[in-house]
Amino acid sequence: MANDYSEVISEMQRIQERLRTIRDRHCDPKSNANPRYLGLSNAVSALNRVIADMTEEDT
Repeated sequence: MANDYSEVISEMQRIQERLRTIRDRHCDPKSNANPRYLGLSNAVSALNRVIADMTEEDT
């Protein structure tokens, strides 16, 4: 049975965009050597994996 994750996926995509905005505005240098930049990048990547999993399960 498929779940309807469309609203949750949309919300996570908005969160990803917000995290990217924060990372781009508030992290210098923009490099994985910067712990803040790396942490925000990892959060975006983790959301990508969750979104992909939910999208697959939803179909």
